[in-house]
Amino acid sequence: MEKIQLPNQAPAAPMPVVIAGALVKGKENYLAIGAYGIMSMQPPLVYISSMKAHFTNAGIKETGYFSINVPSAGLVKETDYCGLVSGRDTDKSTVFSTFFGKVKHAPMIRECPVNAVCKVVKTVELPSNDVFIGEVVEYYVDTPCLTDNTPDPKKIDPLLLAGHSYRKLGGVAGAAFSTGKALIKKP
Repeated sequence: MEKIQLPNQAPAAPMPVVIAGALVKGKENYLAIGAYGIMSMQPPLVYISSMKAHFTNAGIKETGYFSINVPSAGLVKETDYCGLVSGRDTDKSTVFSTFFGKVKHAPMIRECPVNAVCKVVKTVELPSNDVFIGEVVEYYVDTPCLTDNTPDPKKIDPLLLAGHSYRKLGGVAGAAFSTGKALIKKP
């Protein structure tokens, strides 16, 4: 298969979309984030990368906490809206039903099937973005989205970002940490 070289950019791969929640000057605010990832399973560490100009950043820096809310594909309009308008000018707290866990510094979205409260352990300042690394200190999943007490991606139906379009998950491609065993050469 022939390949062509394109201008330098992040490799094209669908990215999970999350909605970061923070209290900014005591008010709930939400921001759609396409730059999110897991850094470590133990302890559970995640990151979000947010442009420095985003209003939500001030709240995260002020409280030291943020929430991660995983929207289902059915929340595409609300999620996109949270990325289009700024909390400086628009009250986004009314877009969703807010709830709090034990930590009262990170608002979470009841309509999202997966939620986590994260305590900032490190902030990395890039030229245009703040990268917040957070330890998950609370984790919630809607019970209908569990299979054998494990979050089920098919039931969660997470929203993905691929270029300039939102996508949904497809089917299972193989079993992790197992499918590749077929290629291991036996002595």
